Amino acid sequence: MPTRLLESTRFVTVMSATLVAAGVAISSGLTPSVRSLAALCLVSVGLAGVAIEVSERPLEGVHRAAVRWWAVAFVAFLPYGLVAAPSSEGATAVANSLSGTIPLVAFEVGAGSAFLCAIAVTTLYAMARYGVHPGRPRPEERILAEGDD
Repeated sequence: MPTRLLESTRFVTVMSATLVAAGVAISSGLTPSVRSLAALCLVSVGLAGVAIEVSERPLEGVHRAAVRWWAVAFVAFLPYGLVAAPSSEGATAVANSLSGTIPLVAFEVGAGSAFLCAIAVTTLYAMARYGVHPGRPRPEERILAEGDD
């Protein structure tokens, strides 16, 4: 039974991150358009899915998830940074070979969606650490309990 639960949470995480990636992929910048609205909806639904999946974990699990998402975001940003802003001759040669539209968009989607998910999970961890987390006393209850000591 625990493996089925693990597999279902992985499925939710993967599907939610995929929605975020799709939203990042179809976004057209800051100019308002139908594509921007669709992108915002996909990103919002995807981040909500990631948040719901992570919020079911204990505080230590949320912390581990935040660390993992930041590691994924860092690793996803490396190729995007190399292609988008090469700083040496070797990096420029690699960037020129990967500078087509599809690879650049793929790297941007990976880096952008991982970064957004990392921010969402880190925000949840900060809130959970403060006390706004299922299963923990509310901040008001903690203050009242501390006052009784």
